[in-house]
Amino acid sequence: MFVCQRGPKQDGHTFAREAYARGCRHFLCEYPPPVPPDAHVAYTPDCRRALACLSGAWYGYPEKELTLIGITGTKGKTTTAVMMYRLLRALGVAVGYIGSGGVWYADVHRESENTTPDAPTLRAAFSDMRRRGVRVVVMEVSSQAISCDRIAELTFPICLFTNLANDHIGEGEHPDFYHYREAKARLFSDMGCRTMIANLDDPTAPYMMAQSQATRVLTVSCRRSDTTVYAERIRENRRDTYFATSFLLGVQGEDLIPVSIPLPGECNVSNALLALCGVHEYLSEYESERDASFRSLARSLSDITVPGRFERVQTPLPDVDFLIDYAHNGYSLRAALSALRAYSPARLCCLFGSVGQRTYSRRTELAQAACAADFCIVTADNPGTEPPEDTMREICAVLEENGKEFVAIPDREQAIRYAVRHARAGDIILLAGKGHETYQLIDRRRIPFSERDILLSEAIERTSVAVP
Repeated sequence: MFVCQRGPKQDGHTFAREAYARGCRHFLCEYPPPVPPDAHVAYTPDCRRALACLSGAWYGYPEKELTLIGITGTKGKTTTAVMMYRLLRALGVAVGYIGSGGVWYADVHRESENTTPDAPTLRAAFSDMRRRGVRVVVMEVSSQAISCDRIAELTFPICLFTNLANDHIGEGEHPDFYHYREAKARLFSDMGCRTMIANLDDPTAPYMMAQSQATRVLTVSCRRSDTTVYAERIRENRRDTYFATSFLLGVQGEDLIPVSIPLPGECNVSNALLALCGVHEYLSEYESERDASFRSLARSLSDITVPGRFERVQTPLPDVDFLIDYAHNGYSLRAALSALRAYSPARLCCLFGSVGQRTYSRRTELAQAACAADFCIVTADNPGTEPPEDTMREICAVLEENGKEFVAIPDREQAIRYAVRHARAGDIILLAGKGHETYQLIDRRRIPFSERDILLSEAIERTSVAVP
C-alpha cells in the first residue's frame, strides 16, 4: 500500500503514479490520486494519522506490551533520556532508547534519521524490542513527531518536560512559538500521561503542567527546595577526562545526597534531576522489587556520559581542551558557553554554524549566543542545498555588530583544523552543532564526517611538527 502523506514541501499524492508504475495497486489517499482505474483506492481525512494506525496493526500493536516514557523540550532531551536508559540498564532492566542518539536496545545500536522516527519505523523497532524482551522504552519526543502524528495512538504513562525556547520556527516547521508550544503540550494532554515530571526552573513549566491530564505531577529544580527533587550547592570541578559538576541532591523527607556527574553546568544538573526522578518513578510503579532509592541511583550517575554532549576529545595538546556538543540553537549554545566559562579558560573559543534551508531565525540567535565566547570560528553545519556562505553571512553580521573577534571558514573540516593550529595554552574550544552526528548534509547527500577524527589527526600533525 502506498500512503499519500502530505508534507510542508511535498505532497505524496503526486508520487502515486510512480508507485503504480513500480507495481503498487493499493493507495490510501486524502483525495483522488492520478492512477489508472484498476488501482484500489481508499480514502481518509488524514493520511499521517492513518499511517500510524496501520503501522500499529501491521506489527501487532507491540507498544501495548511496552511501557513508554516520553521526554520533550527544546534542550536536554537526549541527555536526560540517555541517563535514564543507562541507569535502568545498570539495574538489569530490559530497556530501550529512541532519540537523537539513535535506537538502542539489547545488542542493537543503530542511527535514526529523525529524533523520533516515522510511524512504521517506530512500530518496527517496538516489534523487535518486544521480541527481545524489552519492557520499557525511553523516548525523545520531538514537536515535529507530535505535529505529524508519528506517535499517534501511542500511550506514554510517564512524561518529562525539560524546558522550552524559541526554536524550530519557520518554513517546514512551526509557524510561530505558540504553535511550537502547543505541539509540545500535547504529549502531556493527549498521550495518556499519568505521571508528569517537570523542570520548574523553566518559565513554561506551569503552563505545561496546567495542560497535563496527569493525576500525579512531580517537579525538579536547581534553584528552589520546595520541589519533589532539587539540587543545592552546585559546584564545577574537573576529572582527568571530564568537565564535571557536583551537587547535593535533595529529596523531600530525606537527607541530602552528594552527587557528581561527568558533565558541566546547571543545565546538566537539571537533566540529572529529571532522569533520577523518572527512573525512581518507573521503578516504584512497575518494578518495585528493584532498589529504587535515590541514594543508590545517584551513585550510578557518576560514570554516565552522553555521546556528543560536552564530549571531551583527548588530543596530544596537553594544555588545550576540545569539546564536542550538539548545541545547535541559541538557547543551548548560550547554556553551553556559560557552563564552560565557569572553568576559567584563558580563552573560550566557539566553532559553530547553522543548518541550511530552514529555521532561519536560529542564525541570529546562535550568533547572539556566541558573543559569550572570546573568539568564534564561523563555518558550515549541514548546509544542504543552501550555500554555507549565505548562512555564515547572517551570523557574521551579528558578530561584527557586537565587536566580536572571529574568522569565517566555509569548509567545516578546514575550520576544525584552523582551530587546532591556532589553539593556545589554557584554551577551551567548543565545537558546537554536530555532537553525535557522523555526517554532513551537503546538497542532497549525507557525507561521512567525524569531528573527532579531524581533531585528532590535526593535533597529532601539530605536535609532530613541533618535535625537533
